[in-house]
Amino acid sequence: MFDISDEWPMKALEEANFGVLVLEQGSVIWLNPYLAKLLELKKTDLLGCMMSSEDRLSTVLLGTDTPFMVSRKNADDVWLKRQVIQAERQNIYFFHDCSDLVIIGNECRRLQKDLSEMNPKDPVTGMISFDHLVQLLDSHISRSRRYDNALSLLRISYIFPAPIEASLLEEKTKQIAFFLKDQLRWADQIGMLDRHTFLVILPETDYKASLTLLNKFNSEAHLALFSTDKGAPLSFSVGLAEWTKGDSTQKMLQNIRQDVDLTMLA
Repeated sequence: MFDISDEWPMKALEEANFGVLVLEQGSVIWLNPYLAKLLELKKTDLLGCMMSSEDRLSTVLLGTDTPFMVSRKNADDVWLKRQVIQAERQNIYFFHDCSDLVIIGNECRRLQKDLSEMNPKDPVTGMISFDHLVQLLDSHISRSRRYDNALSLLRISYIFPAPIEASLLEEKTKQIAFFLKDQLRWADQIGMLDRHTFLVILPETDYKASLTLLNKFNSEAHLALFSTDKGAPLSFSVGLAEWTKGDSTQKMLQNIRQDVDLTMLA
């Protein structure tokens, strides 16, 4: 049973960064400062109050939905996840702020909806088209600004013999696309910058971690693309840029064009 005379447990709950509400026979006998602040109320406003299905606050806090949103006048709305421990005479409710998870989930669903309503694929390789890739990069940069997540951008450019037949260029580009899909990570988003250049968004990846991916371009699977077959690429170059605070999409694309230190010849 919840005992408000226990000094140390009460001190811990008083200072907790989650909400606590204790009901006894439907009446509020205790709540912690965190929950009172979330509700923009004083503890004395609720102590002794009866919770009922007709009360708006009761409906919000003790309703069927979890997580649920609490609207506030003087602060941003907050999403809470509720847990309950049922004792013989008391119900103890815990409320955890899960706003960031809800926001991320909503953003993911929005992006999925946007993808379903667009034609985001390059018609030759089946990879993400440049326009759509830029939109995805905008979203990743916004997330990095908000949460300070790592983010990098990889460019792989190929030089083909000139002149080259359009059908032959298409065939070789498809082979390169297959290699990239097979070798890069499932979370990496691969698109086309132009007919000779691939662009890869590397979420949650800093510059140092991105460098380890470059070993794949020295693998036999990649070097096999540079065979003596007609139309095979002659050389390739790699550019790499890491997002830093203040960088926009245009700035990252500019940085990756200037990153020539990683140029490699087959």
